[in-house]
Amino acid sequence: MNAAVLDETQIQSGRLGRLVVARLKPNEDIMDSAEALCAAHGIGAAVVRGGLGSLIDANLEYHSREGLKLIPVTGPGVEILSITGEIRAGDSRLQAVVADADGKIYAGLLARGRNLSFITIELTLQEWLPG
Repeated sequence: MNAAVLDETQIQSGRLGRLVVARLKPNEDIMDSAEALCAAHGIGAAVVRGGLGSLIDANLEYHSREGLKLIPVTGPGVEILSITGEIRAGDSRLQAVVADADGKIYAGLLARGRNLSFITIELTLQEWLPG
């Protein structure tokens, strides 16, 4: 195995806690909203169990040899096909697979502050309790 991969690997034990299901209203950033939702319920860390809905536009990122690259997906009505990740105040990471109005599929990390809900987004988070 690549030594660089081993150096960056982190393992944490813990257990799952409370489950939060929420509906995000129009024009709300998905990452900021997930962090605010956790803060409102006293949740320090959470895993994303799933979500569905649509974004006005999607802005995805990926790492390349040249650095961080942006994939803009023009809407309106970019559908979320799959979403996973971790929520931690100011350090959240969400990965998504989305489709544009023509059915073209894109995948990447959701760019912070650049993915606003179109009509609604339903999001399911589960508290992570390290220990």
